Amino acid sequence: MIGPVEAMYDRAALVALPADMRTKYAAHMALLTDRAPQLLVCFEYDQAVMNGPPFSIDEAEVTRLYGSQYTLSSLGKTPVPGGLKGITDATEIVRLLD
Repeated sequence: MIGPVEAMYDRAALVALPADMRTKYAAHMALLTDRAPQLLVCFEYDQAVMNGPPFSIDEAEVTRLYGSQYTLSSLGKTPVPGGLKGITDATEIVRLLD
């Protein structure tokens, strides 16, 4: 019903999902978009200090979720000004899934 998808931008969906939902979400989006390239924005931080959402999703998790279907490239890392929700230091990571 949505027609062909040329690209996808995920800034807040994956990081909003608890770990037990991420595998199904990643597979569904790859199928729904016919593995269109994705710009994926995630956060990395110490979840012992703050348990999301947004959840911390590191490179190993992204590789587990998308590595068999996409080539993964890191486009940049930036500290989150003021930390996440002012509670903990965090880094925003932008990746290309192509």
